[in-house]
Amino acid sequence: MTLLEIVLMIIAYTLIIVTIFLQLVCYKRNLEAFETIAFTFSLLLLIIALTVSSFLDKISHIKTTDAFILLTMVLVGLTTPLNVVKERQFSIKTVWKKIFISLSVVLFITIIAAWFFDLLSYMQYVVTLFLGFSVVLSMILIRTTKPHKRIMHREKTERIFAVAFMILVPLSLILNYYYTVSNVELKIGFTIPLVFILLAGSKLLDDLQRLSLLNPQIEPKEQNFKNYSLSEREKEIAMLLVKGKTYNEISEALYISLPTVKTHTSNIYRKFGVKSRAGFTAILIS
Repeated sequence: MTLLEIVLMIIAYTLIIVTIFLQLVCYKRNLEAFETIAFTFSLLLLIIALTVSSFLDKISHIKTTDAFILLTMVLVGLTTPLNVVKERQFSIKTVWKKIFISLSVVLFITIIAAWFFDLLSYMQYVVTLFLGFSVVLSMILIRTTKPHKRIMHREKTERIFAVAFMILVPLSLILNYYYTVSNVELKIGFTIPLVFILLAGSKLLDDLQRLSLLNPQIEPKEQNFKNYSLSEREKEIAMLLVKGKTYNEISEALYISLPTVKTHTSNIYRKFGVKSRAGFTAILIS
């Protein structure tokens, strides 16, 4: 591996690991979806597989690492559209989701069988097509659907990263080609680490922004209460929700029962047209 490859890999590893940690924090606070964590974790597994394969190739070609790479590629192909569907205002029939998951399971089993019978070279084409189809489908969904209100706050960030993606990835491909014709040995290349850095960076900024929404110093605008016709009691609960208070803490602060807190919270979310605290908070303080 070249020095630039090593630097990019270190940055990619750092960003992905920090992102997963923040996503777990957000998930615990009901600010993040399980599908998003699964997607980021699959990226981590894939970059680990590529790194291990790169170092083991110096010793001997071990087909086990090839199988690991293919398995993690299938995992990325599975979690990518599931994550996109979860974040968009788009509903998919359960039967199609089950078919997609079943196809991924079949590919998993087939890769393991191909590993036993030394047929992994054929599976590379199948897995690449699966991953490519998954990514293209996800991009189409992003382009043709709107995000849920809970992630509207990151629309600007996503546009910036999209531009960065379109500029940096072609440049990295050109750089890969330059090194190849210059007879410099590249094990991983620059494109994959750059893609991971962009994806992890986008998720990292998003989670930092979500956590900042719970800053106790942030005060919602009074006009936002009027726009959604909240009652006085709902306003009190809304203020505490924004500050990150739990249902139990709200119950104790306002001297009302826990079921009453949950009922008021459900009514608040319904009026705002959201299903989670993240979406509600983003709208209220925007």
